[in-house]
Amino acid sequence: MLHLERRLRAVPVLVVGLLLSLLPAGPVQASPVATEAAVPSAVTAPAATTSSREAKRVDRVATPKLKWSEVADGSGYSASVKLPLDYDSPKGAKVKVALFKIPAADPANRIGTLFLNPGGPGGSGVALAKSATTFLSQDVLDRFDIVGFDPRGTNSSSQVRCFASSNKQSTALAGMDVAFPTTSAEEKRFLKAAAKEAKACSKKGRKLASAMSTAEVARDLDVLRRAVGDAKLSYLGFSYGTYLGEVYANMFPDRFRAMALDGVVNPTAWAGADATRSTPTTLRIRSAEGSWKALQTGLEICAARGFGYCPLSSPKADFDRVATGLRSAGSVLVADGDSVFTYTYSDYISAVLGLLYYPGGMEYIAQLTATVDGVLNPGTTQTLERAGSALITLVRSYRKSVQAQSVLTGSYDNELDAYSGVICTDSYEPRDPGTWVSAANQADASAPYFGRVWAWSDVQCATKYWKAKDEDAYRGGFSAVTAAPVLIVGNYYDPATNYDNAVTTAQLMPNSYLLSSTSWGHTAYGTSDCVTDRIDAYLLAGAEPDETVCSGDLQPFDTPLESVKSTARSLAKARAGLPPVTQPWAGE
Repeated sequence: MLHLERRLRAVPVLVVGLLLSLLPAGPVQASPVATEAAVPSAVTAPAATTSSREAKRVDRVATPKLKWSEVADGSGYSASVKLPLDYDSPKGAKVKVALFKIPAADPANRIGTLFLNPGGPGGSGVALAKSATTFLSQDVLDRFDIVGFDPRGTNSSSQVRCFASSNKQSTALAGMDVAFPTTSAEEKRFLKAAAKEAKACSKKGRKLASAMSTAEVARDLDVLRRAVGDAKLSYLGFSYGTYLGEVYANMFPDRFRAMALDGVVNPTAWAGADATRSTPTTLRIRSAEGSWKALQTGLEICAARGFGYCPLSSPKADFDRVATGLRSAGSVLVADGDSVFTYTYSDYISAVLGLLYYPGGMEYIAQLTATVDGVLNPGTTQTLERAGSALITLVRSYRKSVQAQSVLTGSYDNELDAYSGVICTDSYEPRDPGTWVSAANQADASAPYFGRVWAWSDVQCATKYWKAKDEDAYRGGFSAVTAAPVLIVGNYYDPATNYDNAVTTAQLMPNSYLLSSTSWGHTAYGTSDCVTDRIDAYLLAGAEPDETVCSGDLQPFDTPLESVKSTARSLAKARAGLPPVTQPWAGE
């Protein structure tokens, strides 16, 4: 998920997508058995129907005629369509929406179209569909046309642009040159840059930024469903893409045949309410707690596996020492040829969070921690040189693996604009930017190390400066009795979409199944044969999972230390066969 924007050189991605004492209490982590017993698998109550108001909005839009063109490499087909900027004025201004399709491999037994969304908000559905053959099962590829679309305002669709040029953008956002601020001076610069982003999106970018809420994308999706000829939608959404699914399911509860949501956002926390708007959205969704839980559990496993599997003698103490040392020092300088390499506390924590997105990321975190420890606490000059060289190799390797996933669409980087255009119009947010300073401090106390990085990812949404509003944004509720069951998938150690969110959402949505997994990394599809088979069976035939808790195929520190390679290639393999994710921080 959740795309933590790059700050013009710093994502949550994603991500993806956090609580403390002053914030509204979230669901208490329950044991898997107790939690699942409380979740209904299906209901017999009458299903809700699409409201007449919403039906009128979308149904009066003529069904678009998609003109698919085969792409040069023969991997699929592209198309674009113009849809209403405002569904209240269907004949008014339009936005372009880009699509990509891989036709069903077994057309004689084709079920229909499976729409994909990778999250973000702002992730490219086109890019996800292009990679579908690398992570979707063959049964799914056989029976469905796979279609991804770039949501309005993003990527290859009509882009929201809040600044007149990339030069003006980079100048205005220079204060966001760190992944997250750690000092008072950095906070002031960050707040100043965030205010400039908000003002720019509320002026130059306002027309499109005011029409980018998830509700508008859900309306687009319903029109696209008709455009591909499907009477009912089939949908697989990851991370923030689960919120798009939740909104669609409640706006159009009788218009989908299958909806699988993997890496779940708590919809009531994302949307917020008057009673919770004093808490930033990125703290309401409890991502920091999920990140903290994953790290702590991983370090415990590292300690239990011991010598030969874990490079740390006392994992929790070693991690705390390194983090504390970096924060106290401000940064460490390491010679890199004729130049000096600077490594900071925010570099370290952001890298750790990014690595938690990978099922095999804990081994890399342990190596990184041991290496930085060698730089901070060298025994000899020779040791310092070796540690510095190792740190450079590790950081370059990580950055290379992350940056390889990026898709550049032009010189103007609209990633932050797009992310903000969604979250700032979707969610109730505090008015005063200063709220983020105290909230970040308290979040770091509740979820050490990660509270701050998640807290600062939506400060540009402070309503003192953000004035782009969508009057048709969806605010809830989220408990419609849908005609078809929704499949909700959560893994215990997801660092971006806290497992608690899956439990709460399954309890909130009456006609739903909850599938849990002991998987690691962000989202569960592909991390476990058990999970993948059950999601596939649901998508293909609507089958209720015959297992409620699956085991993740890859567990931390199962591989002997001597076999673990600190290379971009080995790190990339850790997500081989999984949906691509946007990393929390892409670095310089």
